[in-house]
Amino acid sequence: MHFQEINNPAPDFFSFLPIEWQNELLPQWNALSQSARVYGLFPDDQSEGLSTIGIVFGSDLPKLTPYEMELYALLKASYRYIGYVYTMPHFRGRGHASKWFDNLKAHFPKQNFWLTVEEPALTEFYKKNHFDVFSRLGQIEANEEICLIYNQNT
Repeated sequence: MHFQEINNPAPDFFSFLPIEWQNELLPQWNALSQSARVYGLFPDDQSEGLSTIGIVFGSDLPKLTPYEMELYALLKASYRYIGYVYTMPHFRGRGHASKWFDNLKAHFPKQNFWLTVEEPALTEFYKKNHFDVFSRLGQIEANEEICLIYNQNT
């Protein structure tokens, strides 16, 4: 497998994402694309196509929830935000998303990352990939979102 940046993807590149993600991302993409970087994981057999993508956001972030805004204020100095991680359905359950994260961390060996999930069941996947649940004052926020962080020093 190989991991690479997908340079300057046009908005129609994202047509495979769930429609609710497209509705969120695409109206903002022109502005976000200036500092965001899209990374893809590709199987060695090129006929299979892209398996997993994710976006690492730079100075411009997608529209954040109020909870994410609070997190951003706390984490922006040391962490980069990851969003829209997606594995194509026919590659799911084969470790491609974990390989995407492994490659991302290898590509940015000194970088810390953060992301949020709305499905508590996903926290186990991220914990297996060396992310920790982040909470202020030792409490997970009561809201639906859960913040996970990857600290390259731990």
